Amino acid sequence: MDSLLLQSLPWYISRASAIAAYILTFLIIFIGTGMTTGFIYKFINPVRAWVVHKYLGIAMLVTVILHPFSLLFDKFMNFNLTDILIPFISSFKPVFLSLGIIGFYFLLVIILTSLFARLGYPHFWRAVHYLTYLFFVLSLFHGILLGTDTKFLAMQILYGVTGFGFLGLMIYRFVYGRNH
Repeated sequence: MDSLLLQSLPWYISRASAIAAYILTFLIIFIGTGMTTGFIYKFINPVRAWVVHKYLGIAMLVTVILHPFSLLFDKFMNFNLTDILIPFISSFKPVFLSLGIIGFYFLLVIILTSLFARLGYPHFWRAVHYLTYLFFVLSLFHGILLGTDTKFLAMQILYGVTGFGFLGLMIYRFVYGRNH
């Protein structure tokens, strides 16, 4: 393998996993909103919708973890563990970087409550699950403001479609409420 490609591999893995995580996050919100409002059941049965939601969540978690941790091996950025885990510590665009770090912690809380509180404490789980919307918004702005691919038209279109799509889903979700 080419030496330059090998040196750049962590950077490409980080970029690809970030884009994949972002798309998966949007799809999870789409399916989740569809389950809450019931519109998804016109296309897919409830059990399958839940399974898809769950496995998209697992895939998204893997890509979210891969995104910052691959940067530990990038020799150009030279991040360390505190840079990628503690908000506002890094000297590299600390506010924009911290949007992603804070979002990561929101995601961990969402996942942990989904694993351990969903059945025993459904009202608490639902309240915490609303952090998903904030996670998406933080991810969107983290990507737009820090992503090196934002300059490309394809990413601008992706951010535009998913950003406005998210806004539409939120309006639909809160206007039509649960299972209408």
